Amino acid sequence: MNLIYKEKKKMKRKLGSSLILSFLWILLFLLGFGGSALAAGGDGSGGGSGNGNGTGQAATSDITTETTTPGSGGGTGGGSDEPLTLVSATPAVDSTNVAVDSAITLEFSKNVAYATVRDGNLKAVTLWKGDTQVPADITMADDQLEPDLRNFITITPTEALKEGTLYTVKVDDTLAAKSGNVLAEPLKLNFTTTAPATPNSNLTLWISLGALVVVIMIIAAVLMKRKKV
Repeated sequence: MNLIYKEKKKMKRKLGSSLILSFLWILLFLLGFGGSALAAGGDGSGGGSGNGNGTGQAATSDITTETTTPGSGGGTGGGSDEPLTLVSATPAVDSTNVAVDSAITLEFSKNVAYATVRDGNLKAVTLWKGDTQVPADITMADDQLEPDLRNFITITPTEALKEGTLYTVKVDDTLAAKSGNVLAEPLKLNFTTTAPATPNSNLTLWISLGALVVVIMIIAAVLMKRKKV
């Protein structure tokens, strides 16, 4: 009797466990199906306005893009309205006793080596001796590779300069900066090379006296030899 009771009780427990497990599986299935349905048929909340078919319309926002325009300066920090001027010259204007192998360099207030004005500026600078143009190489640095040298022009004579001679560097008023500004007027920059060295007068005197002494000694030796004969 007790054995039958125990078996029935055991079967009831198994049946109860099976029912509970089945209920849990059904509940999980319903939760999964319901979640999918909510995701598919949502109202688009969380960033868009839903249209009921799961393809919510994304929210839009106004984005303002700021653009900057390049400055109109001449490449040296100055505005385009500032005139193009000569800052310095080497040798200095009207200088004297300039070595014949000195470098000739002009510095301007703006970028004169920019690509659009470069070729014209190379023709605007010349070197003269009186009314005769002196052959010279006019050079400028690449303003993209050497921005620190974009305001400089170098003049290198292809022939040696003459000593004690007045030279003139001429710059036409067509010389232009990157900004388009030109010189207000042509430039004429004079310098004079070192005068030829004069021989030392004392040295010449001593050489002359030495030569005279040698000649006198030779004459004296010849005369003494004749007397002995």
